Amino acid sequence: MRSLPNTGHDHNEAIKLHVARLPALAEMIDGASPAEFTASFEPEYAFITERLVPHMATIERSLYGELERLMGTRHSMTPMRQEHVTLGRLVDLLGEYRPRVAAGDLSEADGIGLRRVLYRLYSILQVHLAEEELYLRVLDHNLSDEEKDVLAGAIDHACSAPV
Repeated sequence: MRSLPNTGHDHNEAIKLHVARLPALAEMIDGASPAEFTASFEPEYAFITERLVPHMATIERSLYGELERLMGTRHSMTPMRQEHVTLGRLVDLLGEYRPRVAAGDLSEADGIGLRRVLYRLYSILQVHLAEEELYLRVLDHNLSDEEKDVLAGAIDHACSAPV
């Protein structure tokens, strides 16, 4: 079994590849044809809804409780959980734009709003994923090998489809 930090890092690196595409996608809103934009939007939307959202739920369910136990009252996972809520809202907003993207019918206001959603997703995810890497080190230094194996297995199992 792979180590917990390596497992988490590998998943985060795969996610970062998609996250890095969000600013370019936002810039395509005014610069590409509706068909070109839709062709770029759909795979990223699918990734976000089918892989990223389940990944967030898995991390929250499997790692955050253990981190709270280890850190006691010194630190809380509340900010990370709140970021998951914010990300969920942004994903919902992304979904609201999806029918207009598919129809090639984004108004100027839609373009501004969608661009804002994409940039916010990008910025929050950049920071959030970096923080997760730090928390993986906390777990690695404070858990037994067996505990780390259980958490790594939970991440790998829940995220078994490639991210």
